[in-house]
Amino acid sequence: MAARLAGLGSLLAALTLPGPLSAEPGPSPYAEFQRREALLFENGWQLARANRAFCKNTETSLGFLIHDAGNYGRPDAVKAALGLEGEIAVQAVASGSPAAKSGVAPNQSLSALDGEDVQTRWPATRPTVKRTLQIEDALARSLADGNAQLTFAGAGSSAERVFAGVTVCTAKFRLTSGNDAYAGPDTVFLGAEFAGFGMPEELLAAAIAHELAHVLLDHPARKEAERWGRSETRRSERVADRMMPWLLFNAGRDPRDTARWMRAWGPKHSGGLLRKRTHDGWDERLQMIEEEIALLEAQVLRNRWEPGEADWASRFAED
Repeated sequence: MAARLAGLGSLLAALTLPGPLSAEPGPSPYAEFQRREALLFENGWQLARANRAFCKNTETSLGFLIHDAGNYGRPDAVKAALGLEGEIAVQAVASGSPAAKSGVAPNQSLSALDGEDVQTRWPATRPTVKRTLQIEDALARSLADGNAQLTFAGAGSSAERVFAGVTVCTAKFRLTSGNDAYAGPDTVFLGAEFAGFGMPEELLAAAIAHELAHVLLDHPARKEAERWGRSETRRSERVADRMMPWLLFNAGRDPRDTARWMRAWGPKHSGGLLRKRTHDGWDERLQMIEEEIALLEAQVLRNRWEPGEADWASRFAED
């Protein structure tokens, strides 16, 4: 819990002050924040679900993301803008997930979990995000023991349902502040101003796959425990680049989108003086990705793999 709280520190800043999101005319900044986090969650969850056969760590999931109006600087404004009846509500629902199939929708309030009133059982905390994590952990424990009983409220009515989850790779997906993308021990973070949000969704999915690769291979935890320097970090970035096409293929996506992503993002964000010393130049990264795509395509033909069958674990598990 402590590590996850530390990793979400910048998320609190983003939720308290949406920043550049509020400067543009048009939809509410809270609605735009929700839209972007939903894009992250949808693509991340689909990748985590599709690659479950090869993940070292898995969990049971219903495929929806909650958020707490209390995390924002103006909770009442959030509730009014999104039409929330309670403080704990559905932020996003992944298509095809158990939640989606049962009719769970964004902005429904989660009022009870296993018969307990959510806001009574989990009162507001400091930091505020601690309550969100407590509820997520309670839901995970409930699903691990069997079915979860949830009550959702919205549009003046409530409905109690019993859910059975599905297996996914253990990974969380959160929108945070700034324009960067990075991985925590169990979480993929994208900044609300990340350049991928201005690109086609299939290219954004490729960027998410890169950060998810770090999570699935325990890179953040290993980096801290083993005190990685620049060379070890650069090696892990190469592995994450090469693993992207495999993750996309298993999700039924075009693995060549990873090369398209690098061509679109790299020249402006990962070249020349902008290049991080822990990363190769974007053109070098593109070459490695294209070589990996060719290798993957050859393996797919040889093994007659369908989506969900590309065994990346035997290739990257030791990296």
